[in-house]
Amino acid sequence: MPSYDLVDTFPAFLRSWRELRTMPPDRQVEAWRRDYLRPWPDLARVQIQTYRDARQDWRAVARRRVFPALDARLPAMHRIRANLRTAFPVAVARCRAKFALDFPPQFVIHVGIGTGAGWATELRGRPTVLFGLENAAELGWTSPAAATALVEHELSHLIHDQWRRRARADRLRDPAGPWWRLYVEGFATRCEAVLGGESLPRSPSSHPSWSAWCRRNRARLAARFLSATRRHGSVDRFFGSWWNIDGYVETGYFLGAAVVEDWERGASLREISTWSPARVRSRARASMVRLAAGNRPGRGPSP
Repeated sequence: MPSYDLVDTFPAFLRSWRELRTMPPDRQVEAWRRDYLRPWPDLARVQIQTYRDARQDWRAVARRRVFPALDARLPAMHRIRANLRTAFPVAVARCRAKFALDFPPQFVIHVGIGTGAGWATELRGRPTVLFGLENAAELGWTSPAAATALVEHELSHLIHDQWRRRARADRLRDPAGPWWRLYVEGFATRCEAVLGGESLPRSPSSHPSWSAWCRRNRARLAARFLSATRRHGSVDRFFGSWWNIDGYVETGYFLGAAVVEDWERGASLREISTWSPARVRSRARASMVRLAAGNRPGRGPSP
């Protein structure tokens, strides 16, 4: 069994970019799909559908947030691509050793429209991770350690999904809602630590103290997360790289990992991976309430 399959579209992007970079913004957006991604229509489709599901105009986002910065970020994208290719066999070997990874994932390197530096999904029935160089460059994840951590995080998502399918827990899966999002991202972030590598900085290089800042502000972050779930249900500010709290992005990964680590006091990661949505919501909410009160989750009665 091959350890992984790789689809590297970056050379095709560079060929297309020679012409795209001289086009007006509207034509750039259309040419990205028509020319660069012509051999990979599924890759364009899943990204565009993500924006449609969120009721956002993908063309407007690409024109405003993505294409104007691509020229300046090309050097970083070159470095990240090289680091990813080096990281793939390392991360796969670690996941085999720690989590008994027994399926060959598919890795796709591409330049996308802001759908994520890493995105664990499925393409044509294959467990796949999409690596968006444009997002990774925006976040400043140019070090080899950051690439390895990113691959390990996304592989952990695929493993989590496979564990649920094999336990038939996927029939209970509820991919919507803030508590489920906290759970799946927290699970993958916790797996990064278990694998023993350097965890992602989860913030641009201008904020190297991300982990320390999150620990100091744990109670306040938890309180704001709870408030968001009560007011409108959206927790994008805690996860998206285009939103932040006091300049720090993706703080929901810290909160989620803290909650999952606490649950390990009474259950293995394999057991936690198959919990029902109802149990996840109940346990996560209770843990977050304790965090917001200034306690580590786990103090007080179990829900």
